[in-house]
Amino acid sequence: MRQRRARLQDGASPRNEGTGSVMIWLHIGGGSGTFAARMRERERNVAIITTSMNFDGTFNSFIASRGLILTHVSISQWLPFFENTLDIAHSMHVLSNWIPDSMLEFALYDIYRVLRPGGFFWLDRFFCARWQLDEMYMAMFDRVGFKRLRWNTGMKLDRGIQKNDQYFYALLEKHIIP
Repeated sequence: MRQRRARLQDGASPRNEGTGSVMIWLHIGGGSGTFAARMRERERNVAIITTSMNFDGTFNSFIASRGLILTHVSISQWLPFFENTLDIAHSMHVLSNWIPDSMLEFALYDIYRVLRPGGFFWLDRFFCARWQLDEMYMAMFDRVGFKRLRWNTGMKLDRGIQKNDQYFYALLEKHIIP
């Protein structure tokens, strides 16, 4: 288990190579699919599904041209997967404090639902005010049930230091059912 976590944190596959199994990753809010395309280039035996909404561009066509599987799903919808099917879910910039709390919690529970036991949720560049992180979001992640493997915060300075905005990055794991 410890080796698997170390390999994922180094950007490598969480499964042993040569097993013949196919990993299924979900990239939430994939934009043009660059992150998903790069991960697909690095990994063999991986299917990456990317969500996109086609806002102000033809993102879906571009994503498909990169050989990725795409879905047109908003954050307020159930993810179109059975329970315990995904190995990794990744979100970058999409899940943040601009989403109403109830909708964010719904999305987190749904991500937890579709991850297999031992699956990872990689939350990248979630931003919020420091007080929100301490008073709301940490408790929300604990309620959902994720195990924290890695949790880093840093100042978000684009709106000024006086705003005390924070980015946080998290690698979370769905508990393994005994």
